[in-house]
Amino acid sequence: MRRSLLSLAVVMTVAALAAFPASASEPLRVCLDPDLPPLSSAAGERHGIYWEVGKRLADALGRPFQPHGWPTDLGKRAIRTTLLADRCDVALGVPHVKGLVGPRVLVAGPLLDLGYVLAFSEGGRIARIDELVGKRVAVAFNSEPQTALATLDGVVTVTFREPEEAVRAMLRGEADAAFVWEPAAVRIEQETGRRLTIVRVDGPRLRWQAAAGVAREKRALHERLDELIDAMRPEIAAIARSYGLRYDAAIGWDWLATPPERRGALPAPIVRVAADQPTTEAALGERGRTLFNAVLGCAHCHGRDAVGPERARDLRRMQIRYRGDWIDTYWQTVLEGRLQTRSGYAMPAWKDTASREDLEAILVWLSGLQLAR
Repeated sequence: MRRSLLSLAVVMTVAALAAFPASASEPLRVCLDPDLPPLSSAAGERHGIYWEVGKRLADALGRPFQPHGWPTDLGKRAIRTTLLADRCDVALGVPHVKGLVGPRVLVAGPLLDLGYVLAFSEGGRIARIDELVGKRVAVAFNSEPQTALATLDGVVTVTFREPEEAVRAMLRGEADAAFVWEPAAVRIEQETGRRLTIVRVDGPRLRWQAAAGVAREKRALHERLDELIDAMRPEIAAIARSYGLRYDAAIGWDWLATPPERRGALPAPIVRVAADQPTTEAALGERGRTLFNAVLGCAHCHGRDAVGPERARDLRRMQIRYRGDWIDTYWQTVLEGRLQTRSGYAMPAWKDTASREDLEAILVWLSGLQLAR
């Protein structure tokens, strides 16, 4: 869930000082997002899946349980300012990825399998992804579903700032389905009391596992948590079900695979561009154009063929804007992303989700588009 930094500060202060009081000596300090139901919440009588798991882990360790507010929407920065700043001993909900913040964070688990789902009003569902063709699908801006659906011709995407807004729009009849992060669908189902049909979508970048993160200095705690979480898997699954996480059906979708009708558009091997190889450079540029417009979904924000809807997002103007540094700026931006841009939108980091060769192909294509003024 994306929130402004101001609202985050308010939520974090209230959660940490009021709803999350300090416990006795030697507590197990557990980082939890105070406003991410059904995973964790400072409000209400039931505080969420991670809260209950954290409490059980503390009990198993014989330590008092002490929650600490953690703004998970800030990603790695949240890990640096909480877990690595020794504000908590364990952070629940980090991706189950080794080397998440270099060698500084160890991950125990996994705790849960999470990802994106198609939510329908009760009774609706699909058996194959191509059944979405001709339908309106609500998505959250800058999400993987928005990117994935750009590769499926004939689907009308209706974009909202937050995934919860997309689900509410579907329930109002403004869309036929909502393709969103699954906890958001469960949250709206519980808030409205309206039963949804939830279809899990298995595919690249659509599913991942959540884990418990521990600073590397606490290796003994990491090893013990790994053992406890493994033994608690049935209990954790039961807790998740009690909070509404479930699937009524599942479909697979390898949306990064090249559709048969487009295979001729992509050159097979990736070849380094050389000055005396105009044919190779042209082929690489065409591959970059296809990746930009149809595969990686860059056109959603930057416009088809990089003709942005406004100057700040018009990538044909990069050389004008950044002059001789524009290529360095390109690499810095696509690899690391940006939380704030001139257009006001966040730019995701692509270093873990796109290959270097794909990003080079896009750069070759963009180089031929740069405007003189």
